[in-house]
Amino acid sequence: MSRFKYDETAFKPNQREAALALVEREFTPTKERKTKDQIAEDCGISRMTLHRWETGDPNFIAYKNHLASQFIDTKLPFVYSKLLDSIKSGSTKSIELYLKRIGDLNDQSELTITDKSNTMSHEERKKALLARLEKES
Repeated sequence: MSRFKYDETAFKPNQREAALALVEREFTPTKERKTKDQIAEDCGISRMTLHRWETGDPNFIAYKNHLASQFIDTKLPFVYSKLLDSIKSGSTKSIELYLKRIGDLNDQSELTITDKSNTMSHEERKKALLARLEKES
C-alpha cells in the first residue's frame, strides 16, 4: 500500500500519462530529458494545465509521488549492496545504520563512558561526546 494517498476515480483525462512522463523525466539523464512542453504536447494538454496539475492538484501530486516511490523501491537491492560494501570497508556510520535497520541499535541505546582519569566533569564529557557525534554526522 502506498503512503501517498490519491483517488484514481478523481483523475482528469491524461493525468496518469502526464504523471508517469514527469516521473520518467526526473529519472532520465538531463541531456536525454523531454521538456515539460514536450510532455504536455504528448499528453494532449497545454503546458499551463501541466503546471497547474504539478503545483496545485494534490491528487495528481500524490499519484506522481507514488510513482516515483515505486521506482525508488526497485533500487533497494542496489542500496543494500552498497551498504554492505561500506560495512566491509569498515565504515562505522554504515555499521550503525545497519544495526539500526535490523533493530539492534536505536536512539534509546545507552552509552557508558569510563574515564579512569576523572579529570573532566560529567558536563565536560557530555559536551565532548556531543561534539564528536556532531562531527561524525
